[in-house]
Amino acid sequence: MSTRSNVAVVDPITNQINVIYVHSDGYPDGVGNCLTKYYYSYDKAKELIAHGNASFLGSTIEECSFYERQDEKNLSYNNEYWYMDSMRADHMIEYIYLFRNNQWFVSSSKAIKKPKDAYEGYIAYWTKFIPVEQHEEYTGPDKLKHGETEMISKMHGMLQKAFKSDKVVSALAKKQNKLN
Repeated sequence: MSTRSNVAVVDPITNQINVIYVHSDGYPDGVGNCLTKYYYSYDKAKELIAHGNASFLGSTIEECSFYERQDEKNLSYNNEYWYMDSMRADHMIEYIYLFRNNQWFVSSSKAIKKPKDAYEGYIAYWTKFIPVEQHEEYTGPDKLKHGETEMISKMHGMLQKAFKSDKVVSALAKKQNKLN
């Protein structure tokens, strides 16, 4: 189980938006906190996006786990309107983080009940962007959590032990081996 998010950076000159997908820890105390704490300038945010989609983020580029596939590079949109329009049908992403005007903002996926004659039982929408620090689920820079990443790490160790093999591979284990 993962909290999926998108991380988007607005070019201050062209207003073009580049976007990557981040698979784990997408909640405000995970990805949101990491972005505000470690990727707080346009140059740092742009560098992060340049690496493409990620399994999880870390405090440095080297600590992030990027998928490293050419087809997994960032997506570009002409402006914020076209990006948000493209997200109308994506209900698997729970948070969108947007860097603009030297600040990180967040939008949350929400759903409301639809009328009985509707095809599905709900209408999904995105909230307005607010500063990450103002989100109700954000508890502060000292509360950086990597709950899902830690859970995956523990599962990897349990599987290795259960199968008595070092041939059990996870994206997290590959990244840790590269760092060592």
